[in-house]
Amino acid sequence: MTQSFTIKVFFRGDWCPWCNAQLRDFNDAQDRVQALGGQVVAYTSQAGNQSKANNNLKFDVIVDEDNAEAKRHDIFITPQADNPVAAALPELYPNGMVQPGIVIEDTAGRVLYRWAIVPSEMNIGGAKDRPLVSEIVGALEQILAGGEVPENFEVMEVDHLEAHHPDMHQKVLDYFATMEAQKA
Repeated sequence: MTQSFTIKVFFRGDWCPWCNAQLRDFNDAQDRVQALGGQVVAYTSQAGNQSKANNNLKFDVIVDEDNAEAKRHDIFITPQADNPVAAALPELYPNGMVQPGIVIEDTAGRVLYRWAIVPSEMNIGGAKDRPLVSEIVGALEQILAGGEVPENFEVMEVDHLEAHHPDMHQKVLDYFATMEAQKA
């Protein structure tokens, strides 16, 4: 089957539990996406990324250290100097760290859907508030049927991690505990 669209998933790196959960959700939706005539491709600016192997992903993960694809779609990139991970490990993010984003593009290059996060304290620096994959695929079905993109989506919260990705939920809890300990 010829692919009529590509879902481009932009994510931080293999260390990010929110990113891993979203990638796994796209992996679970892969058959549904293919049945609609599409494919999923993930992009990260993390050099040496191991997300495909770590999560047994059925789709490609492209390491784009230059953030060329993210720039093409106006996905937020945190400069190396402004990001603690990138600053501590500059070899992993030589040109800054791409932040979470989703772009669905047809074969003619027309963007059918775009979402991108801008990191803030309210969304844990860009970690949460991603649209749920089930919502994205549902919206895609509407778009392909000639409908409009819904205005609001359910977003990934801590309870989604707890229910669907307990190992990633534990990593988030461990991170929160570390942050609290540092404040004390």
